[in-house]
Amino acid sequence: MALVGVIGCTVVAYLYFLNVSVVHVVMRKEAMQDAQDLKNQIALLETEYIIAQHTIAARMATVDGFREDSEKIFVARGAAVPNLVLGQ
Repeated sequence: MALVGVIGCTVVAYLYFLNVSVVHVVMRKEAMQDAQDLKNQIALLETEYIIAQHTIAARMATVDGFREDSEKIFVARGAAVPNLVLGQ
């Protein structure tokens, strides 16, 4: 009778720990999914922040009287620059 009781307790304990481990795996997957959702929301908010920052910077530049320069000036090296290394 004691052997049957021990086997019964062992089976009950096995089923309990099996259930606990399955619940833990499911909760871990849900937590990982929630963390990924939060990372996605943070990325979207950072994108909106950067866009707003550029918009504000552009408006501030026009308030101070700056304007966009359409002409580009490029510098070309005409003559060779003398080498400063001694002993040539």
